[in-house]
Amino acid sequence: MISQANPFPSLSKLEAECGATWPSFGKCVITTQAAEVVLKNTIREEAIKGSSTANRVLDSDSSLILFGSFARHEMLAGSDCDWTLLIDGPAKNSHAATARLIERAIKAADGKGLCEPGSSGIFGNLCFSHDLVHRIGGTEDSNVNLTRRILMLLESRPVSLAATDSADPVWCGVLNCILERYFEEEAHFDPCGPRKVPRFLLNDLTRYWRTIGVDYASKYRDQGGQKWALRNAKLRLSRKLLFASGLAFCFRCQINPPDLTGGGFFEDNSSHPFIQAAARFAGTPPLEFLAQFIDTCVKDGAKRRLVAGKIFGAYDAWLAFLDDAAKRTCLEGLSHHEAETDPIFQEVREIGKEFASGLKLLFFDREDDEDPIAKLSLEYVGF
Repeated sequence: MISQANPFPSLSKLEAECGATWPSFGKCVITTQAAEVVLKNTIREEAIKGSSTANRVLDSDSSLILFGSFARHEMLAGSDCDWTLLIDGPAKNSHAATARLIERAIKAADGKGLCEPGSSGIFGNLCFSHDLVHRIGGTEDSNVNLTRRILMLLESRPVSLAATDSADPVWCGVLNCILERYFEEEAHFDPCGPRKVPRFLLNDLTRYWRTIGVDYASKYRDQGGQKWALRNAKLRLSRKLLFASGLAFCFRCQINPPDLTGGGFFEDNSSHPFIQAAARFAGTPPLEFLAQFIDTCVKDGAKRRLVAGKIFGAYDAWLAFLDDAAKRTCLEGLSHHEAETDPIFQEVREIGKEFASGLKLLFFDREDDEDPIAKLSLEYVGF
């Protein structure tokens, strides 16, 4: 797993190569680190109130998992504290008690840099490993289960509350079970063959990306257009970043595959080196992994600087935009009719266009196309 003190080393390298200054990333790291300290201390304090000890808050089969901007190291003032208590074992009454303890702690930390999760019901509660591992696709794989599973891969990290807890092993164990399904149950995946892109995983990532697009439209209707502009901006940037990083991992399996020998530990034709690579990907923030992908896989220096400048320059501007309370409040209250002429919405839309432009150049080697079919494909099938 990547260093929590410096989660963006490849991003910093590209920043220097581009001769750019992207200050928002460093600010987010500091804010995230401070928020994590508050979270841990508040949970321990709440635990002491209930049992007079905080030596072990979590059961041995449990892990406190962070999602969203907290997991991505992109925390800013007003960011939600998205969490779930992941259980890898039989149900126990103590699980619900622990979840309530965490919920109380986050409420108690309101005003100290932590905000409660949103009202979707995906975060802020219990989640059992069984559904994440065994219900991939089919009629029993709900939107909620799909979201939790894919975000386990794209933007999650465990938080250890005590030296004796099992937060990291539980997260790693469940993650590896999910990855084994993607790599070992795909009939066409051949680690030694010419085609190494994991299609089972890629299709599920694409399915998630399209699902959040459909859910965006559904929420617009269900909530009468409330906060649609902020969700629109997040779809253009934060959510699109997740899909782009997942796509980059799948392509890297082909462009720069892991060592199949594994130092002699693996059998021939084993998928384990790819599972290990996927686990490292899951432990890397999406910004950092995309920076790694660009740094190692885009060989032409001029193109690498152009792509990095567009993608990370735009995303840095997006984080600065979110950190402006007045602009964020404006987006939250903006109607669809007002957006067409609102300068703040136009600003964030231009940031989104620049971000998408960099992704099109990275993944399609072009920002635009005169052919009408190719142009529409870039816009609607791509980014």
